[in-house]
Amino acid sequence: MKILKIGSRGSDLALKQTNYVKKLLQETYPDLKIEIQVIKTKGDINLETSIEDLGGKSAFTSEIENQILKNDIDIAIHSLKDLPIRLMDGLIYLGSPDREDVRDVFISNKWNCIDEIPENGVIATGSIRRKAQLLSFRPDLKIINLRGNIDTRLRKLDDLGWDGIITAAAAMHRLGLNARITQYLDVEHFIPAACQGALGIEVSSNNNLISMLSSIVDENVTLCCKAERLFLSKMESGCFAPIGCLANIDMNQEFTMTGYVASRNGKKELKKTMIGNIESHEKVAMNLAEYLITHGAKKIMA
Repeated sequence: MKILKIGSRGSDLALKQTNYVKKLLQETYPDLKIEIQVIKTKGDINLETSIEDLGGKSAFTSEIENQILKNDIDIAIHSLKDLPIRLMDGLIYLGSPDREDVRDVFISNKWNCIDEIPENGVIATGSIRRKAQLLSFRPDLKIINLRGNIDTRLRKLDDLGWDGIITAAAAMHRLGLNARITQYLDVEHFIPAACQGALGIEVSSNNNLISMLSSIVDENVTLCCKAERLFLSKMESGCFAPIGCLANIDMNQEFTMTGYVASRNGKKELKKTMIGNIESHEKVAMNLAEYLITHGAKKIMA
């Protein structure tokens, strides 16, 4: 067959993720020729501008999506939490392979955990959700904005003497930076972003490679991620509100989902967990969103 062209952002993390998908495909189809095309996105170019000012998650995806629609690439690999809920016409989220650690992590050169940080300590993060959750139990902390790839974030931590930064465990693991992690933040108290730790395969809806690509998709991971994306869709939330959710399927095939919203200063929070079976995963996601909305989620996030 022709060469399979995969579109990717150019950061070390994005290329690690894309090469991982390439490896999975070549293990299943040893004769398949695969080419990775690096595409610069608005979010990669404008590193000093906030994601909010750049228009949200599409800052990391729109240029790549346009390449799929023009047939310059066949598929795109994203950090799924960066993929907008509403995709461009003609594109679909096909699914995800296995999911990395979903947790957030605290990284510090000074302290063993967040609790050790003295009053008015400084933590950097680019996430409104992480900021809200930090302030909910440490309102004394000063939270400053942080953008850039993982290397840039770690360098700023080392150079500027902050008390710590918060980032995703998945990114640190994929880059082999586990030794820099100071503390894993328990999902019971620190709800991750929807689809955190998962990769997303995006294709044209009429792509004739869909059946082949489906061979590397993990059905349970994809089901959980689709439920999380459905929850966000029902909540009508982009990346500008403090919102998180996490779906899980246990050994008994029980489906559990937790949703979380907060005010930006972390003073108001709302969290709920619902349980069902795999077949009812969409209903659980919808009911969870409806519960939070009924109990004031929109007002809290606003």
